[in-house]
Amino acid sequence: MAKPIPCLVGFGGLTPAGRGSHNLSYSRMIYDLETDQNKFNYLKSVLTLCGLIDETTEAPEIEQLILSKENEVLENTLMRKLDYEFFRNTFWSYDYDMPANACGQLPFRLDPVTHYASRQHPKALGMSIVGFTDAMSDAGFDLRKEIDAYGRDKVGCFAGCAVMNMDRYSGDGLFASYPMGKRASSKHISFTLPEMTADFINAYVTGSLGITGHFIGACATSLYNLNAGVELIKSGKSELVIVGAAEAILGPPAYIGFSAMGAMATDERMTNLQQLLGEGDDLDYTKFCRPFGDNMGMVCGESAGFAILMSDRLALEVGANIRGCFLNVNINADGNKKSISGPGAGNYFSVGKTFKDIETVFGSKTLQEKSCFLAHGTGTPLNRITESHIISTFAKEFGIENLPVTSVKSKLGHTMGTAGMDQIWCGLGALESQKLTGICTIPKLADDVFKENLEFFLENKEFSTQKDIAFLNSKGFGGNNATSALISSNLTEELLQRRFTEKELKAWKKKREATLKLREKNFELAINSDIEPIYEFDKDVLDLTDLEISKKNIKTKTGFNYALNSDLTKSDF
Repeated sequence: MAKPIPCLVGFGGLTPAGRGSHNLSYSRMIYDLETDQNKFNYLKSVLTLCGLIDETTEAPEIEQLILSKENEVLENTLMRKLDYEFFRNTFWSYDYDMPANACGQLPFRLDPVTHYASRQHPKALGMSIVGFTDAMSDAGFDLRKEIDAYGRDKVGCFAGCAVMNMDRYSGDGLFASYPMGKRASSKHISFTLPEMTADFINAYVTGSLGITGHFIGACATSLYNLNAGVELIKSGKSELVIVGAAEAILGPPAYIGFSAMGAMATDERMTNLQQLLGEGDDLDYTKFCRPFGDNMGMVCGESAGFAILMSDRLALEVGANIRGCFLNVNINADGNKKSISGPGAGNYFSVGKTFKDIETVFGSKTLQEKSCFLAHGTGTPLNRITESHIISTFAKEFGIENLPVTSVKSKLGHTMGTAGMDQIWCGLGALESQKLTGICTIPKLADDVFKENLEFFLENKEFSTQKDIAFLNSKGFGGNNATSALISSNLTEELLQRRFTEKELKAWKKKREATLKLREKNFELAINSDIEPIYEFDKDVLDLTDLEISKKNIKTKTGFNYALNSDLTKSDF
């Protein structure tokens, strides 16, 4: 029997560009290529999200107001100079002279915990609550209703951060409290735990009782969580899985650590580089991250992203809007190496196997003609050499003549655990718009970059031919490598046609009509920020007296009946 296909039926989050849903963030990534209407929708979505538009203003005054703020929005999104005063007053426990001041931060002074009834929540958890609600909006159907129908005990959720939750309400507050003569709160250590994102989604949004957790793999964390979700669906153990990440590390602890490693693009190092390249003395913080160009280090960013996955069977049953699918995620360690931070062989295996996956399922011609590559692209000298060699080598081996390559970190910074989620929403935007965000921070490639069979996009540009596959690559610190391929909705439907009858597909498309209508309505709500974050604290809480337990099932007073079925069968043993 064929394995289920893990279909992507919704994506959302909070990013340095704004909302991750409905390709709104991606509009910012390719802003110069967007239509006037898409530009207007994007501007309005950011301004309303950040509370910078008076809701009582009527058209056409509101339209004029939005257009008048275009430059202000562009200057307060994506990578830019750290808003020191805002972060110090809102998230940090103490003053610190930052060695680096470039970062990919949320738009304007957006503080997600002010959007719902939070109680001293760390920023990353606020990003999780608001971001996951955004993902449900993108799906276009009542996800919580479908979870209840499918079974709360069967839903999977894998989400968290790579470093730790790191502000005054979590790690930073915990570690700084005693030296500063203060007391740690009872919440500090629990809010620091990296899997809290999944815990919050289960406890306060979906009420899920199924498998949960978080797979940390440094910068590859998102793809590690994606792998957990993909494999859970392919195994048949679950048909509905939430995967994601939320990382907010723009603060002294991260900057102290990364600066000490020599991995960060500090103001001093960038000043020296700009002088060496003849770019003047005035620092351009929007161009601090320079993947595959002459560069000096990475730039920290913050972001949250969540993908809603369903088996192909369940997606058809509920009439989901299938935006694409993931057939596999390849993960490989580096093995023996001299330095834990140095490159190894693992990424050759993960990239090579992912190319082979696509060739096996779709054939050589599709791989060669319909692929693009979203590189890890940190902006460090060593990465530009090693990753470009990997991509170039396999492009040649598999007969790809001009593989489009970009790195979204050039505009978003390195969002650590969420980096792979950023690649997913950018991959979706690229395949659905047929326009690829470029590495717009460098005038040319560095001399030591491998270029054969590759076409590095150094500007936002439309694809010359139809692309249906976006490779996503992560090279994590310590030897954590993960590569996957996002398959377009077009190719996903071709796979569905091999598996389901014409009648079944017709029924799915009929059900999907309602989903698409609601999704269009949700799109308007997202633009106007009329989607209220779901945070149901102290609602439908179960205690022992609520449960009716037998060897066959567990019933609750709230109306749910969970069968106690074993995944094992006697015939297997």
